[in-house]
Amino acid sequence: MLSYSHDNGYRLPVHPATLCIRRDLSLALGGWMALPGGEDTGLLLAASVVADGYFIDEPGLLYRKHPDQITAQADWTATAEWQLRMQLIESRAIALRSLLLPSAA
Repeated sequence: MLSYSHDNGYRLPVHPATLCIRRDLSLALGGWMALPGGEDTGLLLAASVVADGYFIDEPGLLYRKHPDQITAQADWTATAEWQLRMQLIESRAIALRSLLLPSAA
């Protein structure tokens, strides 16, 4: 998932709000990142580099956008802050992966 995110402009193949994670794993990873957005993405990417997971091919979320929602704005990912936040999320996952797989660093 980390490579996919990097190669696709920090987009994920699943919505991170559908994440179901064991409590011990979430605690070991520090839980949700303290970010103004993308904290679920941070936890999902971190978990994806330290533990195997699986995808259930059934809808797990009904995602509705309203016009005032930040993700409904055309340029919501164009800000420098968003880029920095995504780079921080990626850096966390890379650091975790390098601790477990030093050759992957």
